[in-house]
Amino acid sequence: MTRSGFLTWHRRLALLFAPLLFLQALTGTFLLLREPLAQMLEPQGSDGPVLGVPMLAAAASRAGLKLNRLYLPAYPGGPAMAQLASADGGTHYAAIEPASGVILREGGVWAFPLEAALQWHYRLMWGTAGLAVVALNGVVLTLLSGTGLAFWWPAAGRWKKSLAINPKMPARVKLRQWHRSGGVLASLLVLFSAVTGVLLALPDLAPAAPTATTAFAQTPLQLDAAMAAATRAYPAAAIRDVRFPAADRIDVNFRAPEAGSLSVHAVSVRLSDAKLLRIVPAAESPALWMKVLPLHTGDIAGLAGMLVLLLEGLAIIALSITGPMMWWRQRKLRK
Repeated sequence: MTRSGFLTWHRRLALLFAPLLFLQALTGTFLLLREPLAQMLEPQGSDGPVLGVPMLAAAASRAGLKLNRLYLPAYPGGPAMAQLASADGGTHYAAIEPASGVILREGGVWAFPLEAALQWHYRLMWGTAGLAVVALNGVVLTLLSGTGLAFWWPAAGRWKKSLAINPKMPARVKLRQWHRSGGVLASLLVLFSAVTGVLLALPDLAPAAPTATTAFAQTPLQLDAAMAAATRAYPAAAIRDVRFPAADRIDVNFRAPEAGSLSVHAVSVRLSDAKLLRIVPAAESPALWMKVLPLHTGDIAGLAGMLVLLLEGLAIIALSITGPMMWWRQRKLRK
């Protein structure tokens, strides 16, 4: 492909996907700042002792909806979060004060801005179809990085000049130079995020295994015994979340920072008799997300990784705005 061909495809893809790229970068930036934003935007708990899972589950179920997943507080003073299902299949959320079991806030996804950002960023709030579009967006971002670099690639000895921004040039030329230099400098990070994003999306595009259709109505005593059995598998580990599938089973995820910043040990227990069904240590888990998600979020590098990805997110936001601006100005000049 010729140099002009790279530019043509770069422009077409950028114009078509600019709104989606902008929103994906914006929601991704919010999620990088999830904990400080949660403390400002969402209800907070107390620093008191956290209730056990059976009591938190009972508190969440007061709304009369089926409890699907219960997250314990992600940080000191944070709320416990419950994900519930209504009779019509809709998803409902509840923030629970972890020391008392009082429901602090409940409602749909829009009642919780950061959950809304997560659902948009991962699947555009559109199920599997949205997830496929997000994966396609990652492929397009990879192509934009490649075609942009291919069009820019300078001759030997002209690297520094090819990134220079001349303050004496007209505004439209300076805009193009800023877009070019910003895109080049961010391209490797953008490519990295695009590839890891696609890898996160692909496993969930496969058809899900059939699940039980009849819910098991566990008693508090059964849930208490099942949680005790799960905890015996990892007595020193903190619980991240508990899943309640429509079956005689609970799935408990224990934090496993020794295996990775976001890794979990998974334990499944039968509710009716508290029998351990499965134990999957984090080091042996086949789940791809445990390896890829810390790369995609920057958790693998701590604060430095978060700051680098924050700059990348801001760069994509700027590029998704300046690209259409350049096209519009060029279009006006041709009239």
